[in-house]
Amino acid sequence: MEIKDLRGYAIAPSDAEAGWSPAFKAKIKKTAMKVFMDSLTLKQKLFVSFWFILEKKRAEKLDLAEILQKGMRNKAFIKQQLEYIALFSAIKKTVGKNLAISIMYKVMDATAVEGLLLSLPKVEDIKNAGEPFEVFRLFFEAMPRASKKAGCLDVTIIENSEKVLQSHTHWCIWFELAKKMQVPEACIPNCYADDLAFPDYFNALGIHYSRKGTIANGAPCCDFKFEKMSIASKLREDK
Repeated sequence: MEIKDLRGYAIAPSDAEAGWSPAFKAKIKKTAMKVFMDSLTLKQKLFVSFWFILEKKRAEKLDLAEILQKGMRNKAFIKQQLEYIALFSAIKKTVGKNLAISIMYKVMDATAVEGLLLSLPKVEDIKNAGEPFEVFRLFFEAMPRASKKAGCLDVTIIENSEKVLQSHTHWCIWFELAKKMQVPEACIPNCYADDLAFPDYFNALGIHYSRKGTIANGAPCCDFKFEKMSIASKLREDK
């Protein structure tokens, strides 16, 4: 298989997310609804419903000129993300910031891995394309340009060697939209989702994934690091 034929190659994360099938989006909503039903009292559910309507209306009136100037044109993605942020805001207004984040963590626990992996190549496809770390390096190289063109991320690759691939994300539309809605912490569960899906995915490829900080959590950038595992470290990870 050619690297350019791998699922997700040169596709911005925002476009990949917006491209989820209607069936999968419905599945996420159904799962999220179950989490909310299990996490909130009847009174809280009523308040969340009330605030959700108001927050969606507020989101529709946002001035997105700065975001559009970055190149974002995917209306389906913007609508999908603002709906999530409006819901987060509604929950926060009802139960507070910490519990809102906790509830969204539960939603991510139930949905994030499947969603994120739909945006990445299958493990077996990467292995069939060549040495996994080298294939992933070449796959990843196309992401910054695609993301900048789509207006969703500003990413700089700061190291790209035979054993280490490291990037810094300096601008993130997920965080910027949350800031526009005055709930920047709504992006924190999105960061959490990465840490749910990526460790096992990359471990299966013999790659160690790490990240020290994210913009949403107050760091100057999201610093993704991918390191080729030695045989010994791979055996330790598999135990």
